[in-house]
Amino acid sequence: MFCPQCGHQQVSDDTSFCSRCGVSFGLVTNLVSNSSTQLQREKRELTGVALMMATALLLLNFLLVFGVVTLPHLANPVFLWIWLFFMVSSLAVGGLGLVNLIRGDFFKRLKQREARFALMKAEQDRKKLSAASNESETTPLLSAPVSVTETTTRELDHQRRRRGI
Repeated sequence: MFCPQCGHQQVSDDTSFCSRCGVSFGLVTNLVSNSSTQLQREKRELTGVALMMATALLLLNFLLVFGVVTLPHLANPVFLWIWLFFMVSSLAVGGLGLVNLIRGDFFKRLKQREARFALMKAEQDRKKLSAASNESETTPLLSAPVSVTETTTRELDHQRRRRGI
């Protein structure tokens, strides 16, 4: 194995740290060991999504076929059985797609993505609030006068300035 940081070839593939620069190989070994399971999971997800899309197209097609071809010929039960066979087969394809999505942890990871998006939104809101509070800190705040006499004096001074006295 070669070090991802310095490129030095290691004596053994079982080492945990690079003998030259000291970088840890924990992340690299995790990536290499998890790559095959990750590829299988992604393949299941893609297969599941493709089968679900195929199911939607098949169901739409069979509903149209039933409406156009089979409905006028309901006196002959063969058309009804053919239509039912196609509907059941398309639902079976959809079931296989759903099983592949479940086995690939698609729905579990979908919930994790939703949680990450909620956290990202909360973080953005927090940053906006902190930026707004920083802006309000830079603007001078009016302090409340300590006494009634001080307030009266300020108001009288303000009126005198307006009148030009």
